[in-house]
Amino acid sequence: MLVNSLVSAKKQKPITPFEEENLPFVSIFIPAHNEENTIEATVRSICNSEYSKNDEDNYEVIVINDGSTDSTGEILSNLKNDIPQLKIVTRHPPRSGKGKGFVLNDALTLSQGEIIGVFDADTQIKTDYLMTIVQYLNGDIDGVQSRVKMFNTDENYLARMQHLEFASFGNTLIAKDNLGSTGFLGGNGQFVKKDAIVNSGRWDGFAVTEDLNLAIKIMLQGGKIRYCGDCAVYQEAVTEWKAFFRQRVRWAIGNFETLFIYLPQILRAKISVARKFNIIEHISFYSFNLLVFFGFLVTIINEISWFIFHSPTVIRMEAPFFVGVLSVIAFFPGIMIALSRDKPTPKEYVKDIVKYYIYCFHLIPLFFMTMHNMMTRKERRWAKTEHKGGKK
Repeated sequence: MLVNSLVSAKKQKPITPFEEENLPFVSIFIPAHNEENTIEATVRSICNSEYSKNDEDNYEVIVINDGSTDSTGEILSNLKNDIPQLKIVTRHPPRSGKGKGFVLNDALTLSQGEIIGVFDADTQIKTDYLMTIVQYLNGDIDGVQSRVKMFNTDENYLARMQHLEFASFGNTLIAKDNLGSTGFLGGNGQFVKKDAIVNSGRWDGFAVTEDLNLAIKIMLQGGKIRYCGDCAVYQEAVTEWKAFFRQRVRWAIGNFETLFIYLPQILRAKISVARKFNIIEHISFYSFNLLVFFGFLVTIINEISWFIFHSPTVIRMEAPFFVGVLSVIAFFPGIMIALSRDKPTPKEYVKDIVKYYIYCFHLIPLFFMTMHNMMTRKERRWAKTEHKGGKK
């Protein structure tokens, strides 16, 4: 964590842009299920992109309406009249609702692009986003993940903390990019060469986190994934704790399942030891952070006990004292650097650091909720996050 924090402050290595005549055609996928609150704004934002070749739009947008029961289909039909590059795919039961990977694979069979981009149905981007991120795929790079920000970051405490969390995670990916390590794909703002998707077996429809699954398969074949810190995709932060934990349990299950399923393949893969370590460290994120914050919790309990009751240690840990000190020191630099990119006032800076530290203790109940869900879950389905179209 300390190394990543320090290396993230370094400017990312430059890219070699495409010549205009060689700009690849891009197919953008937007999976949608009951997205009446956000789908129109998302489609219009993406279709305002300034990405052209020979004065013509050099991209197509494919929205996959996966069994929506609200007005999503009607909204999309009306948009089709205004936006020529929009294509609509409608999936009906019993085919719909089985998994996001299946949805993306259906779109893949209809796409014309050399590059495939994936956005969530609550996405907002700036007009130069496509032109910026596609440049990262010039040469031997197979995929690229963009920075993710929240457009409703000031709505409440939970939304603000997710903004900081994604900023911190982005810093980690900048560090890995600077260290020459392969990055990872997220569900929103990922761009991958179509050949890399096909050659790695496409998206796994049964995977809970199909984006992480695809990234692992690409890397096991020796592929490279970069992180683009030059542009950002804006999405809606979850503003209610119940929905938040439902989302995070799904992500954690995806991480654990990917670790369980792919660990033997990672160890046997003909890739460098450093890359193997990088992959295992990434997909062990939830386990690692659980241990760190459980250690913080034990330390806090012991300190309270000592100050109030002057009693001996309540919960004894055999780890040397410096391990606890190092954990505290290692936690803060990353979030401090991430926060500084937004140029907050000194007061906001200190408050956000304290708030984020408290927020991260959600990892402890999250772990137990994840274990319960993994043991009791009976049916796999696309458990998508509800989008309300919060204030932008």
